[in-house]
Amino acid sequence: MMVSVRRGVGGSAMSPLLALRSTGTLLCLALGSLHCGLAAGDGGIRLVGAGLPCTGTQSLVVALEHLGYKSCHGVFFWLNTTMRRRWTEYTHEGGPLEPALGTLLEQGYDVTLDIPTVYAWKDLADRYPDSKVILTVRDSPERWYSSFAAKLHFPDGGILAAMGYVAWYYSLDLDGFWEFLSQNQRKIGCDFRAEQTPELRKRCIDGYVTHNAEVHRVIPSDRLLVFNLKEGWAPLCKFLGVPVPDIHFPMRDITKGVTMDIFKDMMDEKLSMNFRPFLWFSPLVLAQWWCVWRLCRCCCRRYCGYCCRSMGGSASKGNKAA
Repeated sequence: MMVSVRRGVGGSAMSPLLALRSTGTLLCLALGSLHCGLAAGDGGIRLVGAGLPCTGTQSLVVALEHLGYKSCHGVFFWLNTTMRRRWTEYTHEGGPLEPALGTLLEQGYDVTLDIPTVYAWKDLADRYPDSKVILTVRDSPERWYSSFAAKLHFPDGGILAAMGYVAWYYSLDLDGFWEFLSQNQRKIGCDFRAEQTPELRKRCIDGYVTHNAEVHRVIPSDRLLVFNLKEGWAPLCKFLGVPVPDIHFPMRDITKGVTMDIFKDMMDEKLSMNFRPFLWFSPLVLAQWWCVWRLCRCCCRRYCGYCCRSMGGSASKGNKAA
């Protein structure tokens, strides 16, 4: 899987920015960051993801790619401010589904996974009655909470600096992205950018339990797969009616892949625009600096003997020789 990013992702009118290309393996990314279809080319959703974050949705992106699906995932939303805005309007401000869904459909994806699209699971299931619904789960609500809490919610140092540079380079509004994540977490009673008190922990776990129970209540059992990634290919392929691949079920963190693809894309662009001309003229630049250094050294020996002697070095030796 590889993500391609170009400047202008924060604009209101843009070409598709992120393309998950079948490679058979995940080319150590991805963030990125969505158009979903009923059948290939139909412009609809084939598979609706109802599982909350940290239930294996990133690995499922890779698994479904092997089965011929294109999945949109929450990790890709930080690369597209237009998508963030449309889905915020739908999810948190009571806006219509159509504009938000449109940001996905224009890019040809047929699976929705993770936040914020998970909050549209009921509307998407109604809109696409022939689609199937997958509810990814962990071994227990407590294990889910622990996994979610262990995520990097407060990046600092080099990671934060790198994210800041990417956000500046592509005009991504990094502060807006953190608020976007918090908004989506708070919708189920969680907020991992706040201090984790016992009360907040309980509210978050209750949100997970309530969400899953609602999916069970609404979606008929013949249309729903409750899936723990530990089960591997068999139940997933049976549910989708496809052959089991002759490979191990992938367990991947696509965030790392997204990040690497972003920087590779940036470096390719910078090389073509900036670095290649510099490399072409670098011998001349080095020669100029050498000449300046020689001139300064000569002037130091001629006029600044006292200073050179006080600093030591070759200039001092040169004055002694003189």
